[in-house]
Amino acid sequence: MYKIFLTSKAQREYTKLPTVIAHTIKAVIFGPLRENPFSRSLDIKKLQVPLEGFRLRVGDYRVMYDIEEKWIKIYSIRHRKDAYK
Repeated sequence: MYKIFLTSKAQREYTKLPTVIAHTIKAVIFGPLRENPFSRSLDIKKLQVPLEGFRLRVGDYRVMYDIEEKWIKIYSIRHRKDAYK
């Protein structure tokens, strides 16, 4: 099981999300993602250069994260139209 760390930027973005979406993202992050951040059942893809890490698709939102040992460092939670800018 991995430990979750949200950067201050990701925490700010999370607090601005609509309540229903925030609950959905929280359930995915602290459920299946925490158990296995490489799961094939989740929609996860490795990001291409210049971005680094992985992205998790949760509806119209993208959770960008990186893995360091047993830590999942979430650095961005954004709507898909803004996620890759």
